[in-house]
Amino acid sequence: MKRKKLTASIMVLILAVIGMSGCGQSGEAQSSAREERMANNELIVAIGSEPETGFDSTAGSHGAITKIFFSTLFKRDKELGWTTDLATGYQVAPDKLTWTVTLRDDALFTDGTKVKAEDVVYTYETAKNSGADIDLTMIDSMKAVNDITVEFKLTKPYSPFIERLAYLGIIPKHAHDQSFKDNPVGSGPYKLVEWNKGQQVIAVANENYYGEKPKIKRLTMAFLNTDTAFEAVKNGTIDIAAVNGILAERKIPETKVMDIASIECYGVCFPMIANEGKKAKDGAEIGNNVTSDIAVRKALNTAIDREKIVSGILNGYGSVSTTGLEKMPWLNENTILDPSEYGDLRAAKKILADGGWEDTDNDGIVEKDGQKAEFKLLYTEGVYRQEMALEFVKTADQIGIKVNLEKVTWDTILPEIHKEAVLYGFGSGDPSELYNLYYGRCAGGTVPWDNSGCYNNPSVNQCIDKALNCTNEEEAINYWKELQGYASVKGDAPYCWLVNVNHVYLAAERLSLGKPVVQPHGGRIFDNITEWTWEK
Repeated sequence: MKRKKLTASIMVLILAVIGMSGCGQSGEAQSSAREERMANNELIVAIGSEPETGFDSTAGSHGAITKIFFSTLFKRDKELGWTTDLATGYQVAPDKLTWTVTLRDDALFTDGTKVKAEDVVYTYETAKNSGADIDLTMIDSMKAVNDITVEFKLTKPYSPFIERLAYLGIIPKHAHDQSFKDNPVGSGPYKLVEWNKGQQVIAVANENYYGEKPKIKRLTMAFLNTDTAFEAVKNGTIDIAAVNGILAERKIPETKVMDIASIECYGVCFPMIANEGKKAKDGAEIGNNVTSDIAVRKALNTAIDREKIVSGILNGYGSVSTTGLEKMPWLNENTILDPSEYGDLRAAKKILADGGWEDTDNDGIVEKDGQKAEFKLLYTEGVYRQEMALEFVKTADQIGIKVNLEKVTWDTILPEIHKEAVLYGFGSGDPSELYNLYYGRCAGGTVPWDNSGCYNNPSVNQCIDKALNCTNEEEAINYWKELQGYASVKGDAPYCWLVNVNHVYLAAERLSLGKPVVQPHGGRIFDNITEWTWEK
């Protein structure tokens, strides 16, 4: 009873401690509380925003939290390869349309019932019919052959289908009702015991978990913004929180900074065709008369000093990216720019001049055939995005291109998403993301940010078609690599890639995260949660 009262008051304690931190309060109480958590194998972590749809994996993604309560059929390993989870393996039929997945027979849900093939089928059918944020349109049908065998029939060959089999947390058919999102039943390493909405979620280790048993026996996840979470770690009421590069540089006693490699990449997407008043399938206007000129795209790629963004904006917590794929197994290394090939304003100006862009009226903006080199750059809320966008604008100005910065939301961006440049963040660890970025036939379709620049190169489309038609990811890699020769800065330059952003955490000094997986866009910090432990 005492323990429940304490946990229900964590948010009150956090706010009180932060409020008193400037009033000379001793840190002994906070240190003592953390020592008690260490002794009891308990942990409090700040996780940012609260899942709006609750904890129903068929209704929406919960990012890293999915791996707390649910198991997936497969999962990426720490080198971005594949390994099993609930599944023991799969086979693809010669026609490439039938995927047969075999399940382990020792997995239990947290209510003690066995995980069966019918639960997998129910999970995928429900997600497909609910409009969840995963594309399952390639599935024609699915059935449970027996308790441990699931058969998926696809509408067409789709080599990255295993990525879909690693996305959804499997839920029990018998327990999925209206209250499920508030009281989830899964087969992951933890089970939910209390959710104080707007404050925190409390979970305990799942004694029925088939995998490596969690060393942290009680896990509290508090919903805090970055600044509040930072202060809470500083004062000992939170044990780990995501921070930015600036906060990470502050020296806080009894804490450490964890700098985790990431495939989260940021870049500017250019509209690739001229504006002739045409509209996309989604109804938005298409094209830009400035960015459709390859000289403009090449000049901006050449002018941007990416090292400056890493050292200045990211405070060193990241790395240069000129492809968006530097950490991926399917990277075509021949498409990477050498440091001597970017950050060069003189070379960028020459590219513009050779392309017919000249400042004839001395107003600082180059023009061509009466068209001023001026366009918008749209960006959304997020860590570092505004600073990156401002650096892009400043660099463009130095070579005679005027870029007008505009902050938008993912709703208000839609009318201009195909006719103005957009700053995006990507990095799923899935090669089929190249389909979303560059496939001509998905431009201006039902998902407006898929190939929002309306890039359409027949050679790229052909490579993607061949890659998707392969039996598996390994067989498809050569095609994913080949298309990069066209869709890179050394080819058509549909993007100006900027940097990979590392995921940075401030944590209690004695907390160990084991060996985390490489972090994708949005984060997967909990993927190896069973390795987390307090060091003695």
